[in-house]
Amino acid sequence: MNKEKLGKNAIFLIASDLIYTITELFARTFLVAYLLKITNDNITQVSLYYMIINFIHAMGSIFIGKFIKNGKYNKTKILSLGIIIRAIFILFIVLLGNKLSNMFVIVAIFCGISETLYWSAHEIIFVEITNNENRKSYMAIKKIASTIVNIVAPIILGSTIELYSFTKIAIYVLALSIIQIVLSFQIKIDSKVNIKKTKFSLKNYISTIKTKKELKVHKYYKSNLLYGIVEDPMKTLVTIITIMTFKTSLNLGILTTIFSIFQIAVMYLYKKFYNKSNAKYILFAVSSLIFIGAMGLVIDIDKITLIIYNFACTTGLCIFDAIYNTQKGDLIKECNIEQYDVEHVMFNSILTCSSRFIGFSLILIVGIIDNMVFFKGLLAVIAILVLIYSRIIINIEREENNEKLNNN
Repeated sequence: MNKEKLGKNAIFLIASDLIYTITELFARTFLVAYLLKITNDNITQVSLYYMIINFIHAMGSIFIGKFIKNGKYNKTKILSLGIIIRAIFILFIVLLGNKLSNMFVIVAIFCGISETLYWSAHEIIFVEITNNENRKSYMAIKKIASTIVNIVAPIILGSTIELYSFTKIAIYVLALSIIQIVLSFQIKIDSKVNIKKTKFSLKNYISTIKTKKELKVHKYYKSNLLYGIVEDPMKTLVTIITIMTFKTSLNLGILTTIFSIFQIAVMYLYKKFYNKSNAKYILFAVSSLIFIGAMGLVIDIDKITLIIYNFACTTGLCIFDAIYNTQKGDLIKECNIEQYDVEHVMFNSILTCSSRFIGFSLILIVGIIDNMVFFKGLLAVIAILVLIYSRIIINIEREENNEKLNNN
């Protein structure tokens, strides 16, 4: 059996993720645009919206692990339930219309629950239907396919919102959610009978890895505390600045589409050339690009520096995301924690969502102060954290490469 070849379950999961890409584009990027529009550029409300989502996701990861680990079919059921609640979340948006700003807490709660259910199950399924030989290919193919969707979807979503209404496009996205539910039921998980699974316990898992101080997974968890601040808050800042500069959802869609084309090329090169021996050079280049883009905005926020920042974040963060998720799965086998795979993924989610919560809290503070100096200061802080995060994952990749060379 060719371990590098992706199976049909992986294809079904990628197909589900492609639809999720469209709904996420609507539920995040264009929802942020809509919230800013109906609240007169109220950044604090956008920040609170994401803080609620990530708080629920972090807390939910503590409790949902035992349901995922207890049964062979629980993973796909929880995944499907997450999609259903996401459809309800989108329906709420449709029904609320301009009242969204008054009910955003309820909407955020539904979104947080759906995110917790979907991604908690999704990440375990992802780990189980891929292996250390094909996981990088899975992430590259998924990113390329998602980016192709992003080339067309933003223009359609942006122009439809401008020409028709936010409500009309939400109905289309709701229909896509139904298709995604059907796809999720096609995923079949084969139990790994050769691995003795323990009863789910985050406490026992944390105690176990504490006694193994040499584990690379420790560095990975440290990187989680930075990744959450670097990833989601930075993407949201890109969206906020773009909307406030270019004013319309159509322009936001056009920019997203243009940079998605660059993203395809970047992910193709990642799949073809990235490996653990040259990781430090690629990651240094990526983190430097993001840092320079952010510093450009710190110096002066105009359309040119915004386009450079957009390009840097779109191309750079997709590589960080691919490595982040690949390492998440690879370290399970490399650190001999296969019996704790669910605990590993849940603990990862808790750390990452907690750091996202911190990141959006910083955006909230900047929004309350409403001073451009503090806004630029936050950009500078995140840019510096990108460099630190890059250094940590370079060290992880270097250790793995050294171990591979020693084993050979």
